[in-house]
Amino acid sequence: MRVRAHREGLKTLIRELEFFFKRAQRAMNKLSAKISPSSGPQPVTLHLPTPAVQKVTSGLILGACVAVSWAWATNSAKETLIRHPAPFFIIWFCSTWNILFFLLYYLCHLLTEKQKQLPSTEFKECSRFLGEELTVRVVLKGAASFSALWSLSGYLYLLALCRISKVDVSAILCCSQAFIFLLSWIGLKDRFMGVRIVAAILSITGIVMLAYGDGFHSDSITGVALGVGSASASALFKVLFRKHAGNVQPGPASVMLSCVGLCSFILHSWVCVLLYFTHVEYWPPSQHIPWDKLCVMASLLLVFNVLVNLGGIFTYPSLISLGILLTIPASAGMNLIINKLSNRPEASQTVV
Repeated sequence: MRVRAHREGLKTLIRELEFFFKRAQRAMNKLSAKISPSSGPQPVTLHLPTPAVQKVTSGLILGACVAVSWAWATNSAKETLIRHPAPFFIIWFCSTWNILFFLLYYLCHLLTEKQKQLPSTEFKECSRFLGEELTVRVVLKGAASFSALWSLSGYLYLLALCRISKVDVSAILCCSQAFIFLLSWIGLKDRFMGVRIVAAILSITGIVMLAYGDGFHSDSITGVALGVGSASASALFKVLFRKHAGNVQPGPASVMLSCVGLCSFILHSWVCVLLYFTHVEYWPPSQHIPWDKLCVMASLLLVFNVLVNLGGIFTYPSLISLGILLTIPASAGMNLIINKLSNRPEASQTVV
C-alpha cells in the first residue's frame, strides 16, 4: 500500500512539472514572437524642441539683445551729445531711420509666413487702420501727431541725458509701462488690476527717490523731470496708437513707425532749421559732425525698436518686456566697462 501511494505521488509531481514546463514554453514562444529576429540596438532619434521651447529660447536671446542695444544706444547718445550738443537734430536724424521699419517687418514676414505676399499687398493689409485710400496726405494726417510725440519723447530723453546718468535715465524710461497702464485704464477703460496699480505706485516711488537723491534743488531734479516727460510721451504714443488701430500687431506697428519716420523727415526738418537760425542749437560744418556716432546711435535705436515692436513674431511679449527691464543692469554694466577702459594708462595719454 505504501509503495502504491508513493507511485501515485510521484505521478502527480511529474504531471505538475510537465504542466509548469508547458506554460513556461508558451510564455517564451510569445516573447520571441514579439521580438524580431533582427532586433539590435535601436537607432538614436533626435527629438526637436517643441515650439514653446523654441519661443522661450528666442525670447531670452531677443531680450538680451534688447537690453544690450538700448544700453549701447544710450552710451552712443551720451558721447554724441558731448561732441555735437544739438539734441533735436540728433533725434530728427535717428527718427528718419524709422522709414526702414516696414522693410524689416516684410523680411520677417518672408522668414516666418508660409504664404508669401507681395510688399504692396502686405502694406495695404497692414495699413487698413489709416483708411481705405492710402495717399501721402492720409499718411501725413494720420501719423503727424504720432511723429510729434515720438520726437518729443526722444528730445526730452536726450535733454535728460545731459543732466543725469545713463542708468538713471534707463530706470525712469522703464517706468513708461506703468504710465501705459494708467493711461489705458483712464482712456481705454482697460480692466482694473491691483498688481499693476502696485507696480505703478512703486515706479512713482522710485522716481521720487531718484529725484531726492541729490536734493530737490539740484540739477538732477530737472533731469528726472525730463526723463518722466519722455516716458510719459512714449506711453501716450502707445496708448493713442492702441485707440487708433486696436490691439497692437507687428504689421500695423511697422507701418505706423515707417510713417513716423516719413513725417519726421518731411515735417520736422523745418524745426531743425528754425532752431539753428534762432541759435538754440548750433551745427558745426558737416565735416566736423560726428556722423559715425550718429549712425551708430540711429542704427542701435532702430534695432531696439524693431526688437520691441516685432519681437512678438518670434517669442512671447513678456520676454521682450523682461529685456526692457534688463536695460537697467545692462546700462550699469556698460558704464562700468567704459569707465574701466577709460582709466587705462594708454587711454589716458594725450596725443600732441
